[in-house]
Amino acid sequence: MPNENNIISNSDRTPEERREIAAAGGRASGVSRRRKKSLREAAELYLSLPVSDKKAWNRLARDGVEPEDVDNQMAIIAGLTMRAMKGDSKAAKVIFDLIGPTESAPEPTGVEAMTLSEKMAAIREAARNIDH
Repeated sequence: MPNENNIISNSDRTPEERREIAAAGGRASGVSRRRKKSLREAAELYLSLPVSDKKAWNRLARDGVEPEDVDNQMAIIAGLTMRAMKGDSKAAKVIFDLIGPTESAPEPTGVEAMTLSEKMAAIREAARNIDH
């Protein structure tokens, strides 16, 4: 079991030991990177395949998706959208995260930018001015 007595800082290691440790880390990093790339390519391939479930294909076609666009990726997006429309906030978050930032509305000005308490204060002030 590791403890403080087993830990050797890099400053206490020889340059050769540090080089060997760094090389081993570099090799492990390369293996991990290649594994992730292979997994990403496999996912992209599977997502680009046509939908094999006829019910899902028909549902997408009825929803207006062009036949050449009906693939597993579109089926997943359609499923997420349906769940979001039924109130699943996690599905909605996934969709919005996929879409990315959108153009925001212009900053409100004047009364639109005021808080409720600021609006109430302005109404009170206007009422006082009417009385005088």
